[in-house]
Amino acid sequence: MYFARFALTLPRQNAESYFSRAKKMTTMIKKWTLIIIALIGYCLNTTGQETKDSTALRPAFGAKLTSDIQTDFKETRMQHLLELSAEVPLSRKLTLQVHSMSALSSDEEWLYYDLQGFSNIDCYEDVNFALTVAGLEWQINDRHTLFAGIRRTDEDYFCSDALGIFTNSSCGIFPTLSWNYIVNTYPEAALGVHYAYDDEHWRLQASLYNGMGNHDFKGRYNVFRICPKNDGLLALGQVEYRWRGSSYYLGGSMHTLDDAPYTMWTYAEQKLWTNVTLLAAYAHAFGKETLCDNFYGGGVTMTLKNWDLGVLTDYMKVLGIGQWSTEIGIGWHLSEVLTIKPVVHIMKQDEEDTKVIGVMRFCFEM
Repeated sequence: MYFARFALTLPRQNAESYFSRAKKMTTMIKKWTLIIIALIGYCLNTTGQETKDSTALRPAFGAKLTSDIQTDFKETRMQHLLELSAEVPLSRKLTLQVHSMSALSSDEEWLYYDLQGFSNIDCYEDVNFALTVAGLEWQINDRHTLFAGIRRTDEDYFCSDALGIFTNSSCGIFPTLSWNYIVNTYPEAALGVHYAYDDEHWRLQASLYNGMGNHDFKGRYNVFRICPKNDGLLALGQVEYRWRGSSYYLGGSMHTLDDAPYTMWTYAEQKLWTNVTLLAAYAHAFGKETLCDNFYGGGVTMTLKNWDLGVLTDYMKVLGIGQWSTEIGIGWHLSEVLTIKPVVHIMKQDEEDTKVIGVMRFCFEM
Protein backbone atom coordinates (compact mmCIF):
# COMPACT_ATOMS: atom_id res chain seq x y z
CA MET A 1 0.00 0.00 0.00
CA TYR A 2 1.04 3.59 -0.50
CA PHE A 3 -1.42 5.87 1.25
CA ALA A 4 1.14 7.89 3.21
CA ARG A 5 2.30 9.66 0.03
CA PHE A 6 -0.67 9.58 -2.29
CA ALA A 7 -3.99 9.17 -0.45
CA LEU A 8 -4.83 12.87 -0.63
CA THR A 9 -3.43 13.51 -4.12
CA LEU A 10 -4.64 10.61 -6.26
CA PRO A 11 -4.59 11.58 -9.93
CA ARG A 12 -7.73 11.62 -12.01
CA GLN A 13 -8.18 9.87 -15.33
CA ASN A 14 -6.36 11.79 -18.05
CA ALA A 15 -7.61 12.25 -21.58
CA GLU A 16 -5.43 9.46 -22.92
CA SER A 17 -7.47 6.41 -23.84
CA TYR A 18 -7.23 3.08 -22.07
CA PHE A 19 -6.04 1.30 -25.20
CA SER A 20 -3.41 3.93 -25.94
CA ARG A 21 -1.97 3.51 -22.46
CA ALA A 22 -2.06 -0.27 -22.87
CA LYS A 23 -0.08 0.04 -26.11
CA LYS A 24 2.56 2.19 -24.42
CA MET A 25 2.83 -0.30 -21.59
CA THR A 26 3.28 -3.21 -24.02
CA THR A 27 6.11 -1.38 -25.77
CA MET A 28 7.83 -0.65 -22.45
CA ILE A 29 7.47 -4.27 -21.27
CA LYS A 30 9.01 -5.57 -24.52
CA LYS A 31 11.93 -3.17 -24.17
CA TRP A 32 12.74 -4.11 -20.59
CA THR A 33 12.18 -7.81 -21.21
CA LEU A 34 14.86 -7.72 -23.91
CA ILE A 35 17.22 -5.89 -21.55
CA ILE A 36 16.66 -8.43 -18.78
CA ILE A 37 17.17 -11.36 -21.18
CA ALA A 38 20.41 -9.78 -22.40
CA LEU A 39 21.68 -9.33 -18.83
CA ILE A 40 20.75 -12.90 -17.92
CA GLY A 41 22.49 -14.22 -21.04
CA TYR A 42 25.61 -12.25 -20.17
CA CYS A 43 25.62 -13.60 -16.61
CA LEU A 44 25.20 -17.18 -17.82
CA ASN A 45 27.98 -16.74 -20.38
CA THR A 46 30.47 -15.18 -17.96
CA THR A 47 29.80 -17.44 -14.99
CA GLY A 48 28.93 -20.73 -16.65
CA GLN A 49 32.59 -21.49 -17.37
CA GLU A 50 33.90 -20.64 -13.93
CA THR A 51 32.43 -23.58 -12.02
CA LYS A 52 31.25 -27.00 -13.03
CA ASP A 53 28.34 -26.67 -10.62
CA SER A 54 26.83 -23.69 -12.43
CA THR A 55 26.47 -25.63 -15.70
CA ALA A 56 24.22 -28.13 -13.90
CA LEU A 57 21.89 -25.45 -12.55
CA ARG A 58 19.03 -24.16 -14.63
CA PRO A 59 17.47 -20.69 -14.52
CA ALA A 60 13.78 -20.43 -13.62
CA PHE A 61 11.37 -17.99 -15.25
CA GLY A 62 7.84 -17.11 -14.27
CA ALA A 63 4.92 -14.97 -15.37
CA LYS A 64 1.70 -14.07 -13.57
CA LEU A 65 -1.23 -11.99 -14.79
CA THR A 66 -3.81 -10.86 -12.24
CA SER A 67 -6.97 -9.10 -13.46
CA ASP A 68 -9.73 -7.60 -11.32
CA ILE A 69 -13.24 -6.69 -12.41
CA GLN A 70 -14.44 -4.38 -9.64
CA THR A 71 -17.95 -3.06 -9.16
CA ASP A 72 -19.95 -1.07 -6.62
CA PHE A 73 -23.04 -2.34 -8.48
CA LYS A 74 -23.37 1.04 -10.18
CA GLU A 75 -20.06 1.36 -12.00
CA THR A 76 -17.39 -1.08 -13.09
CA ARG A 77 -13.62 -0.76 -13.20
CA MET A 78 -10.79 -3.08 -14.25
CA GLN A 79 -7.28 -3.37 -12.84
CA HIS A 80 -4.51 -5.54 -14.31
CA LEU A 81 -1.14 -6.55 -12.91
CA LEU A 82 1.58 -8.36 -14.86
CA GLU A 83 4.50 -9.84 -12.92
CA LEU A 84 7.61 -11.37 -14.51
CA SER A 85 10.41 -13.15 -12.66
CA ALA A 86 13.79 -14.69 -13.39
CA GLU A 87 15.98 -16.69 -11.00
CA VAL A 88 19.41 -17.33 -12.52
CA PRO A 89 21.89 -19.48 -10.55
CA LEU A 90 25.43 -18.16 -10.91
CA SER A 91 26.82 -20.93 -8.72
CA ARG A 92 25.59 -23.42 -6.14
CA LYS A 93 25.30 -20.63 -3.57
CA LEU A 94 24.76 -17.44 -5.57
CA THR A 95 21.59 -16.57 -7.52
CA LEU A 96 20.66 -13.52 -9.57
CA GLN A 97 17.04 -12.53 -8.96
CA VAL A 98 15.12 -10.13 -11.20
CA HIS A 99 11.38 -9.51 -10.77
CA SER A 100 9.27 -6.83 -12.43
CA MET A 101 5.70 -5.56 -12.46
CA SER A 102 3.43 -3.58 -14.78
CA ALA A 103 0.01 -2.23 -13.78
CA LEU A 104 -2.81 -0.92 -15.96
CA SER A 105 -6.32 0.21 -15.04
CA SER A 106 -9.38 1.04 -17.12
CA ASP A 107 -9.93 4.12 -14.95
CA GLU A 108 -7.46 5.73 -12.55
CA GLU A 109 -10.42 7.03 -10.52
CA TRP A 110 -11.09 4.36 -7.90
CA LEU A 111 -14.60 3.12 -7.13
CA TYR A 112 -14.15 3.83 -3.43
CA TYR A 113 -11.28 5.42 -1.50
CA ASP A 114 -11.35 3.23 1.57
CA LEU A 115 -8.62 3.50 4.19
CA GLN A 116 -7.22 0.01 3.65
CA GLY A 117 -7.45 -0.65 -0.06
CA PHE A 118 -9.90 -3.46 -0.86
CA SER A 119 -7.79 -4.62 -3.82
CA ASN A 120 -4.10 -5.30 -3.24
CA ILE A 121 -3.27 -4.77 -6.93
CA ASP A 122 -4.77 -1.27 -7.19
CA CYS A 123 -2.25 1.45 -8.08
CA TYR A 124 -2.49 5.22 -7.74
CA GLU A 125 -1.31 5.42 -11.36
CA ASP A 126 -0.48 3.12 -14.28
CA VAL A 127 3.01 1.63 -14.04
CA ASN A 128 4.56 0.71 -17.37
CA PHE A 129 7.48 -1.12 -15.84
CA ALA A 130 9.01 -1.31 -12.37
CA LEU A 131 11.61 -3.52 -10.74
CA THR A 132 10.37 -5.19 -7.58
CA VAL A 133 13.41 -7.41 -7.01
CA ALA A 134 16.85 -7.02 -8.56
CA GLY A 135 19.89 -8.35 -6.77
CA LEU A 136 21.95 -11.29 -5.59
CA GLU A 137 20.92 -13.94 -3.06
CA TRP A 138 23.67 -15.82 -1.26
CA GLN A 139 22.74 -19.22 0.16
CA ILE A 140 25.31 -19.21 2.96
CA ASN A 141 24.33 -22.74 4.03
CA ASP A 142 21.18 -24.81 4.44
CA ARG A 143 19.69 -22.40 6.96
CA HIS A 144 21.13 -18.95 6.28
CA THR A 145 20.50 -16.69 3.26
CA LEU A 146 21.48 -13.11 2.51
CA PHE A 147 20.10 -10.87 -0.23
CA ALA A 148 21.46 -7.53 -1.43
CA GLY A 149 19.81 -5.27 -3.98
CA ILE A 150 16.34 -3.90 -4.76
CA ARG A 151 13.50 -5.62 -2.92
CA ARG A 152 9.96 -5.17 -1.61
CA THR A 153 9.04 -5.91 2.00
CA ASP A 154 6.03 -8.00 0.92
CA GLU A 155 8.42 -10.49 -0.69
CA ASP A 156 9.27 -11.64 2.84
CA TYR A 157 6.78 -10.18 5.35
CA PHE A 158 2.98 -10.60 5.55
CA CYS A 159 3.03 -13.22 2.80
CA SER A 160 1.80 -16.33 4.61
CA ASP A 161 -0.54 -18.82 2.97
CA ALA A 162 -3.65 -17.82 4.92
CA LEU A 163 -3.17 -14.06 4.43
CA GLY A 164 -2.53 -14.71 0.73
CA ILE A 165 -6.11 -15.89 0.26
CA PHE A 166 -7.48 -12.36 0.79
CA THR A 167 -7.37 -9.36 -1.55
CA ASN A 168 -7.50 -6.67 1.17
CA SER A 169 -4.27 -4.64 1.04
CA SER A 170 -3.96 -4.81 4.84
CA CYS A 171 -3.21 -8.51 4.42
CA GLY A 172 -0.12 -7.55 2.39
CA ILE A 173 1.16 -5.08 4.95
CA PHE A 174 -0.51 -3.91 8.14
CA PRO A 175 -1.67 -0.26 7.95
CA THR A 176 0.38 0.69 11.02
CA LEU A 177 3.36 0.46 8.64
CA SER A 178 1.86 1.59 5.34
CA TRP A 179 0.27 4.72 6.79
CA ASN A 180 3.22 5.77 8.97
CA TYR A 181 6.05 5.05 6.50
CA ILE A 182 6.49 5.44 2.75
CA VAL A 183 7.45 1.80 2.86
CA ASN A 184 8.85 -0.31 0.02
CA THR A 185 5.79 -2.42 -0.58
CA TYR A 186 3.62 -2.80 -3.69
CA PRO A 187 4.14 -1.01 -6.00
CA GLU A 188 7.31 0.46 -4.46
CA ALA A 189 10.73 -1.13 -3.87
CA ALA A 190 13.96 0.04 -2.26
CA LEU A 191 17.65 -0.72 -2.12
CA GLY A 192 18.78 -2.72 0.89
CA VAL A 193 19.76 -6.06 2.42
CA HIS A 194 17.65 -8.93 3.75
CA TYR A 195 18.77 -11.82 5.96
CA ALA A 196 16.83 -15.00 6.78
CA TYR A 197 17.41 -18.02 9.00
CA ASP A 198 15.13 -21.00 8.42
CA ASP A 199 14.86 -24.45 9.99
CA GLU A 200 12.07 -26.93 10.68
CA HIS A 201 10.27 -24.81 13.29
CA TRP A 202 11.83 -21.34 13.24
CA ARG A 203 12.25 -18.60 10.67
CA LEU A 204 14.04 -15.37 11.60
CA GLN A 205 14.23 -12.38 9.25
CA ALA A 206 15.95 -9.00 9.40
CA SER A 207 16.02 -6.25 6.76
CA LEU A 208 17.54 -2.82 6.29
CA TYR A 209 16.32 -0.61 3.42
CA ASN A 210 16.45 2.94 2.18
CA GLY A 211 13.77 4.73 4.16
CA MET A 212 11.54 5.54 1.17
CA GLY A 213 10.23 3.15 -1.45
CA ASN A 214 10.13 4.14 -5.14
CA HIS A 215 9.43 2.61 -8.54
CA ASP A 216 10.79 5.10 -11.09
CA PHE A 217 14.25 5.11 -12.66
CA LYS A 218 15.06 8.80 -12.51
CA GLY A 219 14.99 11.82 -10.27
CA ARG A 220 13.82 11.99 -6.67
CA TYR A 221 11.86 8.75 -6.92
CA ASN A 222 14.63 6.58 -8.39
CA VAL A 223 14.34 3.00 -7.13
CA PHE A 224 18.16 2.81 -6.96
CA ARG A 225 18.25 5.80 -4.64
CA ILE A 226 19.86 5.45 -1.22
CA CYS A 227 19.88 8.65 0.84
CA PRO A 228 19.79 8.10 4.62
CA LYS A 229 20.06 11.84 5.24
CA ASN A 230 16.77 12.72 3.51
CA ASP A 231 14.94 9.39 3.34
CA GLY A 232 16.24 7.78 6.51
CA LEU A 233 16.65 4.02 6.88
CA LEU A 234 13.94 1.44 7.53
CA ALA A 235 14.75 -1.62 9.63
CA LEU A 236 12.40 -4.60 10.01
CA GLY A 237 12.62 -7.89 11.85
CA GLN A 238 10.32 -10.86 12.38
CA VAL A 239 10.31 -14.18 14.19
CA GLU A 240 8.09 -17.02 12.97
CA TYR A 241 7.44 -20.28 14.82
CA ARG A 242 5.83 -23.26 13.07
CA TRP A 243 4.29 -26.21 14.88
CA ARG A 244 1.89 -28.89 13.66
CA GLY A 245 0.66 -26.87 10.71
CA SER A 246 0.19 -23.64 12.70
CA SER A 247 2.33 -20.52 12.43
CA TYR A 248 2.92 -17.68 14.89
CA TYR A 249 4.57 -14.35 14.03
CA LEU A 250 6.07 -11.47 15.99
CA GLY A 251 7.75 -8.54 14.29
CA GLY A 252 8.71 -4.90 14.55
CA SER A 253 10.14 -1.98 12.63
CA MET A 254 11.87 1.34 13.19
CA HIS A 255 12.72 4.32 11.01
CA THR A 256 15.66 6.68 11.50
CA LEU A 257 13.81 9.87 10.50
CA ASP A 258 12.88 12.20 13.33
CA ASP A 259 9.46 11.56 14.90
CA ALA A 260 8.99 8.36 12.89
CA PRO A 261 7.14 5.82 15.06
CA TYR A 262 8.23 2.37 16.10
CA THR A 263 5.84 -0.40 15.15
CA MET A 264 5.19 -3.94 16.29
CA TRP A 265 2.88 -6.64 15.00
CA THR A 266 1.85 -10.12 15.88
CA TYR A 267 -0.43 -12.58 14.14
CA ALA A 268 -1.24 -16.25 14.32
CA GLU A 269 -2.54 -18.85 11.91
CA GLN A 270 -3.87 -21.60 14.16
CA LYS A 271 -4.72 -24.90 12.49
CA LEU A 272 -8.06 -26.06 13.94
CA TRP A 273 -8.52 -29.03 11.64
CA THR A 274 -6.63 -30.35 8.66
CA ASN A 275 -8.32 -27.90 6.30
CA VAL A 276 -9.46 -25.10 8.66
CA THR A 277 -7.24 -22.28 9.92
CA LEU A 278 -8.10 -19.53 12.39
CA LEU A 279 -6.43 -16.10 11.93
CA ALA A 280 -5.85 -13.39 14.52
CA ALA A 281 -3.75 -10.23 14.09
CA TYR A 282 -2.80 -7.11 16.03
CA ALA A 283 -0.43 -4.24 15.20
CA HIS A 284 0.50 -1.06 17.04
CA ALA A 285 2.56 2.04 16.28
CA PHE A 286 4.37 3.83 19.12
CA GLY A 287 4.87 7.58 18.82
CA LYS A 288 3.26 10.99 19.17
CA GLU A 289 2.90 11.71 15.45
CA THR A 290 1.31 8.55 14.11
CA LEU A 291 -1.34 8.42 11.40
CA CYS A 292 -2.48 4.92 12.32
CA ASP A 293 -2.04 3.65 15.88
CA ASN A 294 -3.73 0.24 15.91
CA PHE A 295 -4.92 -2.54 13.64
CA TYR A 296 -7.04 -5.53 14.67
CA GLY A 297 -8.04 -8.46 12.51
CA GLY A 298 -9.54 -11.92 12.72
CA GLY A 299 -10.88 -14.54 10.36
CA VAL A 300 -11.00 -18.13 9.22
CA THR A 301 -9.96 -19.98 6.06
CA MET A 302 -10.92 -23.40 4.73
CA THR A 303 -9.43 -25.50 1.95
CA LEU A 304 -11.55 -28.06 0.11
CA LYS A 305 -9.82 -29.86 -2.76
CA ASN A 306 -9.56 -27.12 -5.43
CA TRP A 307 -11.34 -24.48 -3.34
CA ASP A 308 -10.17 -21.88 -0.84
CA LEU A 309 -12.75 -20.13 1.31
CA GLY A 310 -12.03 -17.21 3.61
CA VAL A 311 -13.73 -14.65 5.85
CA LEU A 312 -11.78 -11.79 7.41
CA THR A 313 -12.90 -8.83 9.53
CA ASP A 314 -10.58 -6.03 10.64
CA TYR A 315 -10.59 -2.55 12.09
CA MET A 316 -8.21 0.41 11.93
CA LYS A 317 -8.31 4.15 12.55
CA VAL A 318 -6.50 6.89 10.62
CA LEU A 319 -6.52 10.56 11.66
CA GLY A 320 -9.49 9.87 13.89
CA ILE A 321 -11.49 8.09 11.17
CA GLY A 322 -12.24 4.44 11.89
CA GLN A 323 -13.08 1.75 9.34
CA TRP A 324 -14.47 -1.73 9.70
CA SER A 325 -13.82 -4.02 6.74
CA THR A 326 -15.13 -7.52 6.12
CA GLU A 327 -14.03 -9.67 3.20
CA ILE A 328 -15.75 -12.84 2.07
CA GLY A 329 -13.96 -14.68 -0.72
CA ILE A 330 -13.72 -17.94 -2.61
CA GLY A 331 -10.75 -19.17 -4.62
CA TRP A 332 -11.41 -21.78 -7.30
CA HIS A 333 -8.28 -23.41 -8.72
CA LEU A 334 -9.45 -24.58 -12.12
CA SER A 335 -5.96 -25.77 -13.05
CA GLU A 336 -2.32 -25.20 -12.16
CA VAL A 337 -2.45 -22.12 -14.37
CA LEU A 338 -5.85 -20.50 -13.70
CA THR A 339 -7.55 -19.42 -10.46
CA ILE A 340 -10.82 -17.49 -10.17
CA LYS A 341 -11.64 -15.52 -7.02
CA PRO A 342 -15.07 -13.94 -6.49
CA VAL A 343 -14.85 -11.60 -3.47
CA VAL A 344 -17.25 -9.29 -1.61
CA HIS A 345 -15.97 -6.41 0.54
CA ILE A 346 -18.22 -4.76 3.12
CA MET A 347 -16.77 -1.51 4.50
CA LYS A 348 -18.05 1.00 7.04
CA GLN A 349 -16.31 4.27 7.87
CA ASP A 350 -17.36 6.63 10.64
CA GLU A 351 -20.25 8.90 9.64
CA GLU A 352 -20.60 7.17 6.25
CA ASP A 353 -22.99 4.62 4.85
CA THR A 354 -21.88 1.03 4.50
CA LYS A 355 -20.16 0.41 1.16
CA VAL A 356 -20.24 -2.93 -0.67
CA ILE A 357 -17.72 -3.71 -3.42
CA GLY A 358 -17.61 -6.86 -5.51
CA VAL A 359 -14.41 -8.12 -7.11
CA MET A 360 -14.00 -10.92 -9.64
CA ARG A 361 -10.31 -11.79 -9.82
CA PHE A 362 -8.63 -13.94 -12.48
CA CYS A 363 -5.08 -15.20 -11.89
CA PHE A 364 -3.02 -16.77 -14.68
CA GLU A 365 0.35 -18.09 -13.52
CA MET A 366 3.07 -20.19 -15.09
